[in-house]
Amino acid sequence: MIAPAAAPGLLRLSDVAAVLTLAAVAAALILADPYAAVPDHLRPGAWSQDTISAPAALALLAVNARLRQGWAKGWLIWAGLIGYQIYAYGLYSFDRVMNPAYPLYLAVLAASVLAAVLFVRAVEPGRLVSAHRPPPRRIVAGLFGLLVALFTALWLSQLLPAMAARQPLPGQTIFVLDLAFALPLTGLTAWLLWRGTPVGDLMAIPMLMKVAVLGVSVFLGTFYTWAFFDGPFLAFDLALYALMGFGPAALIWPFWRGLEISEAPE
Repeated sequence: MIAPAAAPGLLRLSDVAAVLTLAAVAAALILADPYAAVPDHLRPGAWSQDTISAPAALALLAVNARLRQGWAKGWLIWAGLIGYQIYAYGLYSFDRVMNPAYPLYLAVLAASVLAAVLFVRAVEPGRLVSAHRPPPRRIVAGLFGLLVALFTALWLSQLLPAMAARQPLPGQTIFVLDLAFALPLTGLTAWLLWRGTPVGDLMAIPMLMKVAVLGVSVFLGTFYTWAFFDGPFLAFDLALYALMGFGPAALIWPFWRGLEISEAPE
């Protein structure tokens, strides 16, 4: 699934990204008030991201160990974890979450982006084929389409009044990453899955993982706001983020089971 010559470099880069992520999370636990630069209403989200980032980094190291043993299908999981690192530490880097650990955020982002670029150059989507029971392509496509519609509407409902008032919004990077990159990529994956293309199969599990991990992170951040920061209980938001997190998570295994890796051509 990955050109053999490219695999060692990808694994070394992702090892670096994972170790730096663990260092960044440890720094947040050690530093006094590490998220003082984050607006009060966004601070629970920073802590929820750390709650997810540490296990995601450990999972990436574990996947890397299996990939070194020849687990070809594991590259799909690897890509999902790298996608999460790019998004999560893109938020910290571009939103200028300033504290002494800030260089770690930049380093995680740089290593993850480079790993993703090299992965795209080295991957062979045509080696992904359907198993005896094919993956639920159209169900996943429908879920992705629903998420694109819901989050486009949600973000525009906040952006349009700010645009009319000519006032920037705090934490504005999430709108940039979602509307310029994440949501179009999710919509593209939905379209490719609906058409049944190999590239759609390649993108499905990484996108399911990325959406699921980020959805759970935002769900936890909303819950932390109520539980630990004296914020309101936002039932609709919790339900939306639960759909974003746990809906894709429930589809990862059926999709994974429906794919096989064909033998590399001689």
